[in-house]
Amino acid sequence: MNIVIIGLGLIGGSIGLKLKLQTSKFKIIGIPRREETIPAAIDCGAIDEGTIDPKKGVADADIVFVCTPINLIIPILKGIAPALKKGVIVTDVGSSKQEIVGQAEKIMPKGTFFVGGHPMAGKETVKLEAAEATLFAGKPWILTETSKTSQKALDKISEIISLLGGKAVKMTTKLHDLVVAGVSHMPLAIAAALVNAVADTEKGKDEMLACAASGFRDTTRIASGDPVLGVDMFTTNKAAVLKMISAFKKSLAKLEKLIKEGDSQKIAKELEAAKTFRDSIYPHTNGG
Repeated sequence: MNIVIIGLGLIGGSIGLKLKLQTSKFKIIGIPRREETIPAAIDCGAIDEGTIDPKKGVADADIVFVCTPINLIIPILKGIAPALKKGVIVTDVGSSKQEIVGQAEKIMPKGTFFVGGHPMAGKETVKLEAAEATLFAGKPWILTETSKTSQKALDKISEIISLLGGKAVKMTTKLHDLVVAGVSHMPLAIAAALVNAVADTEKGKDEMLACAASGFRDTTRIASGDPVLGVDMFTTNKAAVLKMISAFKKSLAKLEKLIKEGDSQKIAKELEAAKTFRDSIYPHTNGG
């Protein structure tokens, strides 16, 4: 089976590394943007061979992973569509789905299949050097279903995800975008807003920076990610992100009101509710 990976950064590189370690049944072909990435990807064990010509690279592909920034996914699909053979399955790893999948299903030639995908795994560093075979171990990998989704193609991608160590989770594109707005996109918005609030503070900013410890570091970690990815998230998942930001503002306003009123019991109740819910999600982190 020929598996093609378009985009050899953190996600694409990690997919290749794990598949090559997992089985010898696959031939892994990489399609990076730059020629010099090919020997680096071969040397680190992420691919068997590579090319910077997308049409040439996908000509004999059985499965294609598009592992590029969101804004490049549709242009890439349009570019490779004429070269895809019948029966090929194309999937992506973009963190928004309604817009991507809707357009992708219109682009794919007859006899080919598209399955929207999104691994819930990553790092702040998105380059090939950060790739690791264990990146997806135990992590949810969302696959989207629409009225046009092939069950056979969905099952095949689910099998590949299992080989990668991930857990396939199926949902609609609309639900996916709401889910990631709440647990992935909005945290970035909040982290960025918090960092900028401190950065824009005039009096006491130097002292804040000198005293910034693990609380500030951990809360704002996600703000150190690639800004381009953040722009893509917010612009392609606008409605869901705005809905969750509205919910956050409502929650923050409630806490603000309690602080203004100085109601210790109600403040404690609000904080306890947050602790209980978070601990139910991460039961073994001891607050970390």
